[in-house]
Amino acid sequence: MTVRRRFLLAPSFARLIRRERGGPRHVEGFFPQQPERSAWVRLEEDRGLLVLTTASPDGEVEDETEIPGAQAQALLAACAGAVDYTRTILPLGDRHVLVDEIPRPGVLHLVTVAFATEAEARGFGPPEWFGPEVTGDPRYTHRSIALRGLDKVPEIPLSDAALNRLIDALDTRVPAPAQTRGDAVGVNLDEIEEAMLRDMARIRPKGTPA
Repeated sequence: MTVRRRFLLAPSFARLIRRERGGPRHVEGFFPQQPERSAWVRLEEDRGLLVLTTASPDGEVEDETEIPGAQAQALLAACAGAVDYTRTILPLGDRHVLVDEIPRPGVLHLVTVAFATEAEARGFGPPEWFGPEVTGDPRYTHRSIALRGLDKVPEIPLSDAALNRLIDALDTRVPAPAQTRGDAVGVNLDEIEEAMLRDMARIRPKGTPA
């Protein structure tokens, strides 16, 4: 059983995370929804997964079967809709969070945290750099984005405090799980911080103190 909480993420924060930590490209294709269950296929570069998700009173139960990449490509072509994204795995305390940059079929930036139980999920306090929570909003699931498209995403306010907390998280020396064909690129966080502070200054409403 897996319980997930999802949050929106400011686009500039998502870009900063990807530039610092990198991440592989994924494509997920979804078959039409069935009562109490759904099936979908994920292509992680050359690795394919066929996934069956079943709803239960305690959360979602997922059964995964690894399949050849060529077979995953064929299944993707038969899917009702697909979503394309780059995923970065970032350590956060005693767990890891998944940061997804979705360019297609609509631009969206999400951060997802997985838990073993509902109690564990309820006890989680999101850090300041997370945006609004959308766990209960089906519009922001990969399935909904792939099959129904994406409405306009609300603008997420930025703050110095949120930026500083994110830089602290990126500056940790705890290694993240291995990512396929590590695409991480070393960057100067000070330079990025200066650029993001300029972004925040541009979007501050007029008359708001700096």
